[in-house]
Amino acid sequence: MFLFKKRASIVIAVMLGSALCMPLSVTAFSDPASSSTAMPSQATASFQRGDLVRLRSGGPLMTVDSIRGNQADCFWTGGDGQPNAESFPIDVLQKF
Repeated sequence: MFLFKKRASIVIAVMLGSALCMPLSVTAFSDPASSSTAMPSQATASFQRGDLVRLRSGGPLMTVDSIRGNQADCFWTGGDGQPNAESFPIDVLQKF
């Protein structure tokens, strides 16, 4: 019986240790970035309210709320279900 308890505690310790070593950020909620190598210029990528966009470096799909100069105000829902909003330069966004 003692041998079983010792093995069970080792298994629990290993599982707990590997669970604590996992990164806390979850990237599985975002779609992978597009593999398009052509980057449209700011003039050809005209954004308007309601457009779906993503950062060129990847991340979640966002909705354009408004355009102010060369900045796009975007909002999205995070993986935790919380709403997020931020302004981004138009040059770093790609339209979907």
